[in-house]
Amino acid sequence: MGSPAQEPADSGSCSCSVMGQADDSHLLGGTAIKPKGWDRKGMEAFKYLLYNPETGEVLTRTPLSWLKIIVFYIVYYCFLAGFWAACLMIFFLTLPTAEQGPKWTLDSSRIGSNPGVGLRPRPTDQRIDSQMFFLKESCSNMTSSEGGEGDLNIDYAVRMKNNIEKYYGTQDGVEELQLCEENILRNPGEPACKFDFEELGACKDYPYGFVNQGEDTHINPCIFLKLNKIYDWQPTPILPENLEDDEYNDMTDELKEIIKNAEDPNQIWFDCEGRFAADKEALDMTFFPATQGIPIKYFPFQGGRYEPPLVAVRLNLNEKTTTGQLIHVQCKAWFDGVEHATREKAGMVMFEVTFQKEYQAN
Repeated sequence: MGSPAQEPADSGSCSCSVMGQADDSHLLGGTAIKPKGWDRKGMEAFKYLLYNPETGEVLTRTPLSWLKIIVFYIVYYCFLAGFWAACLMIFFLTLPTAEQGPKWTLDSSRIGSNPGVGLRPRPTDQRIDSQMFFLKESCSNMTSSEGGEGDLNIDYAVRMKNNIEKYYGTQDGVEELQLCEENILRNPGEPACKFDFEELGACKDYPYGFVNQGEDTHINPCIFLKLNKIYDWQPTPILPENLEDDEYNDMTDELKEIIKNAEDPNQIWFDCEGRFAADKEALDMTFFPATQGIPIKYFPFQGGRYEPPLVAVRLNLNEKTTTGQLIHVQCKAWFDGVEHATREKAGMVMFEVTFQKEYQAN
């Protein structure tokens, strides 16, 4: 037999080499194409940013592109302004006029119809959430801190004086209120009554008992009570024949006697007492006016110029008052339908007072 034909030893390698050469001639790949003008720099690049003469672009946009985007935003903001104007118009249409007063009042509002009791003089701005009076039991100093924003006895008097000048003094361009003789509720649109400070007796004059003349006597500070304003709230006085009802069990016997013997029972009454047994023993008070009441002629509050009526409580220092003792006092307003709540301070107010030999260090 003849020997088989032998293939060339390098036939495969030659074939691969030829194929490789053919592929190299048709290679495909990514090529980075640099845009025209990529190498512009400095002022030339800035000029082309402002205006490109080759494409007609101004600040990278053609005039047609600028026209489209300007028209779009004009239409968009017109609709936005129209929507805002419509909402504002609806809002103003729902607002009552000044003569009509608030739209939501009394039980229809969040304030309700059970006013809280306010306390004056107010605390300093630094202790705005405090109802504690730190007093030196005997003090004749009449020089106050700046604006009365301190803890000296005279500072309390200055803050009360500032309050009176702000809310009870003559105001430029505002008609002065007049004293009212008849004790009846105000009619709608009728001006409020001017508060008569003569009713406050010994507590009507500065420095309101916070400073005494001579180191041998004690101070007798006056604390002022007021009702928080509630628009169009018309109080109903307590009828003397109803004083034995359960709702008046917390009223002191002294106030009940005052109401029973009052010449004019059309009042909102105030009563104060110590919260605990030790406080009641140490506390000695005198009310101004002696009736412990605010006549209903000062109500209702109808906006505009208004002078909140006050009842003054003078704290009388005596041999029972212990220096350094913290005395807890609670004062309640009394009228028909009143609700007292310690937590919410509804219809009442609580405060503390302490008398020291010397001022407390801050």
